[in-house]
Amino acid sequence: MSRRRFLRGLAVGLALSAVGLILATCGRAAHAAGSPVVGKLTWFGQSCFLLETTAGTHILMDPIAKGVGYPVPPPLKVDAVTISHEHPDHNNLAMAAGRPKVYRGLTPDKKGWMRVDEKVKEVSVRSIAVYHDDSRGARRGLDTVFLFEVAGMRIAHLGDVGHLLNDDQLSAIGAVDVVMIPVGGASTLDAHLASRVVDQLHPRVLVIPMHFKTDAISAPASDLAGSDPVEPFLEGKPNVRRVTGNTVALTPLKGRPGTEIVVLDYKER
Repeated sequence: MSRRRFLRGLAVGLALSAVGLILATCGRAAHAAGSPVVGKLTWFGQSCFLLETTAGTHILMDPIAKGVGYPVPPPLKVDAVTISHEHPDHNNLAMAAGRPKVYRGLTPDKKGWMRVDEKVKEVSVRSIAVYHDDSRGARRGLDTVFLFEVAGMRIAHLGDVGHLLNDDQLSAIGAVDVVMIPVGGASTLDAHLASRVVDQLHPRVLVIPMHFKTDAISAPASDLAGSDPVEPFLEGKPNVRRVTGNTVALTPLKGRPGTEIVVLDYKER
């Protein structure tokens, strides 16, 4: 084979390899950009969220009561309701229409925890025992973390947790993709402690702050009246996105390689 023919063949081979590499890279990028949406979360203020999956399952978390300041929507048709603790601004079952399954984190006497490990259609729902304060509940009682798993995505709602998590609690919660965490202080985690709990959990996709002071707070007796706004929690943190509206899509690869902090508005836009 002549030297010229050899060099021409080598050039063609290198060009084809380069094209293959480009196509493979583009394919991976397209796959990431087109990551399947598992569902969405809608925030109604304070600690109240609605999880809607793409399969049509609806789960309401810590339904908010009238009088705090946030507008309470007309009763929502849902499959299940989770209640982290029995304070009246977290257990307003009138917000749920029909006869959904109700999963209460605490026993009727509020002195113990219910064990929840159930399936709501395609969503697994599990409870983890925690406290509303850093004195093992001596001041504000007990609280419950609810963990939801759908299509391989694990979503943790921390309720009104008021302390750093211990090893047993961290092990029970396990790896998570999305965390809804109180950050306003007063009666629950403040910005500093909330940041430390996020570091403990290492959520892979989203952190969604909740239970902080907004312009909607009107009830002087509310837990939120003496709380801080979200800004102290956000200070110095990268990957912060403020959403215009109260809904965020749940996409497994969103936020990678860095976890994203998404600040929702309680108003539908």
